Amino acid sequence: MSNNRTINLVPYDEVRNTWPSAGNHIIASYTDDAVLVFQAFNDEIADYALQHQKFEGCQAYNDTRMTWVKSNWLWMMYRSNYATKKNQTRILGLWLKKSAYNDILNKARLKGPGAGLLRAQWDPDYSPELEPIRRRRDLQLGIKKRESFKNGEDFVEIVDCTALAHLSKKTRSIPPERVYIPDDIVCQNLEVTK
Repeated sequence: MSNNRTINLVPYDEVRNTWPSAGNHIIASYTDDAVLVFQAFNDEIADYALQHQKFEGCQAYNDTRMTWVKSNWLWMMYRSNYATKKNQTRILGLWLKKSAYNDILNKARLKGPGAGLLRAQWDPDYSPELEPIRRRRDLQLGIKKRESFKNGEDFVEIVDCTALAHLSKKTRSIPPERVYIPDDIVCQNLEVTK
């Protein structure tokens, strides 16, 4: 690993064979110090976050609503239809400090008793054609009222990935993602396949 946070695209067929074919896995791009998660926003929120490297102060951002971030690129492409859905035309890459990402994982809970301001949910992985891969599931994290997320303390950097989303659709390419394995307690609490 390294600390290079440049986001390049690689052919999907080159990386998909490096992932497990089934189970609950966190598929992500990450470095020694950061984990990349994605979220789709409208122009107002995206422009503000890119300029200020935080969400705090943006009139359109509402931290009382759950913000669902995805570490898996194709899950984000499915959710936003490659950045074409209303209010999801901008894809931001949120480079979270690895310590912040791990803290969110440690505090997140699956739906049900104990699920609160940090939630975890397993959903099918997707192909570049946005078809579900039902045997392999990926994690998305719901974040609500986390002050360090809103004020930017959790971030190493916020980057615009909108152009990459459009290129990704044309070329069947994705960021080079790999399996991220959290500690044993997180694996147990969030039902991560080992």
